[in-house]
Amino acid sequence: MGFGRQFKLFGGIATLGAFSFSIGGLALAEPTEERANINDKQQQIAQFEGSVRALRDRANKTASAGSIMARMAERNVPGAAVAIVQNGEIIHSAGYGLLSARSDEQVDEKTVFSAGSVSKVVNAVLILRLVQAGLLDLDEDVNSYLTSWKVPSGTFTRSQPVTLRHLLSHTSGFSQHGFPDFKPGQPLPTTVQTLDGIKPAKNRPVRLMFEPGKMMDYSGGGITVAQLVAEDVLQKPYEAIAREYLFDPLGMDRSTFANPLPETYGNIAKAHSKRGKLQARPRGYESMPELAASGLWTSSADMALFLKVVLTDDEFLTPAMRAELITRAPRSWHGMGPRINGDGDNHVFHHGGANDHYMSWLEGHPASKNGMIILTNSEAGRELGYELRIAAGEAFGWAVQFPQDFGEPKFQNAE
Repeated sequence: MGFGRQFKLFGGIATLGAFSFSIGGLALAEPTEERANINDKQQQIAQFEGSVRALRDRANKTASAGSIMARMAERNVPGAAVAIVQNGEIIHSAGYGLLSARSDEQVDEKTVFSAGSVSKVVNAVLILRLVQAGLLDLDEDVNSYLTSWKVPSGTFTRSQPVTLRHLLSHTSGFSQHGFPDFKPGQPLPTTVQTLDGIKPAKNRPVRLMFEPGKMMDYSGGGITVAQLVAEDVLQKPYEAIAREYLFDPLGMDRSTFANPLPETYGNIAKAHSKRGKLQARPRGYESMPELAASGLWTSSADMALFLKVVLTDDEFLTPAMRAELITRAPRSWHGMGPRINGDGDNHVFHHGGANDHYMSWLEGHPASKNGMIILTNSEAGRELGYELRIAAGEAFGWAVQFPQDFGEPKFQNAE
C-alpha cells in the first residue's frame, strides 16, 4: 500500500534561521532557538508517526510499536488524515494511505472525508457565530424562529419551551439519536421530511420524549431542528450559511455540507468496510442529508484551521461564546456542541464521528491550546483513531488524558 504525506510547520514554511560560525572563512550558522524548536517539533512528529501501539497494548509503553501506515494495514483502513495543533499553532497536517483500496490515488491534507458527528461541533460554532451576530439567541423559544416547521405543542413544552441551548447540549428531549446514510441513487429527504419521518426519510418522526432541560439524551434529531432554525431565520440553504459565516472567513476551501457530494469535487476519500472493501458503489460514498448532524465533508487542513481558531481567535469566537461552547451545560455531558471532560490542565472538549464507513475524531485542550483531528475512510477507523490519539499524547507530551478514560459522567435529572 502506497501513501501520500504532507505536513506544515507553524502554519507555514519552516525557516532555517541565521548563521554565525565559519568553515574555511565562510560565515555559516549557529542554529537559532527557532531552528532548535523546529527540530524538536519534527522529532515529535516523527515519533508520533512511527510509534503507534495496538490499542490492546496501550497500558504497556514497552510494547512494540509501528508506523501509522502499519497500523492502518493491520486495521484495514485504506486512508487517513491527521492534523495536530500545538500551543495554538498548526504544526502538522498530513494524509496517509489511499483514497480507495482500488486506486493508487494518495490521501493528502486536502482530501475530503465524511466527518460524521464531528459535524455537530462545526454546527455549534456556526450557531454561536449567528448568536454573536445578534441573529439568534440561545435561550429563545425556537418556535419563534421556525417558519417551515414547528416544535409540536404538548405536555412537555407547557412550562419549558425548546431553546437552542437545549438543542446544542442534547437536553431538548428530542428523539432520534442518529440517522441512516443514503446510498448512491437513493432519493434524499428535505429537512422537514426528516423531522416528520416522511419518505424518503428512513427515520421515524423526530418528537419530544421529555421536558426540555430535564435530562440529556443525545439527539441528532435535535441538531436537525437547530439546522432548520438557521435556515428559516436567514432564508438560505444551510450550506450557504456555513460558507458565509464559517468556511469562507476561515479559508476552509475544501469543506462543504453539499449532499450528495458531487464526484467533480475531487480528492474524495471513498467508503470502506471493516475488511477494507470498497462500499457504496459505483460512486464509492454515501450521502448524509441531515447536514448539521452528520453531513460535513472536510479535510485535515481545513479542520486544523477550524480547531486553531476555536482555541485562539477571540474575534471570530468571543470569549463569551467560546465559554458557551466548552463549558458543560446543566445535566449534560456536552457544552454547546462538543462533549466536555476534566478541568484545569485536563479540560478537554471532544467529539467522535461515525457514519456508515467513515470514522473521525476532534479534540481540543483550552488550557494549552493543543488538539488534533483524525479522519478515516473505513468502518474500522474508530480503533485506529484511538491508537493515533494515544500516540499523539505521548509524542507531544500532552497533559490531557485520553478522553475515553474519563468515562461518561452521571447526572441527576431535574425534578
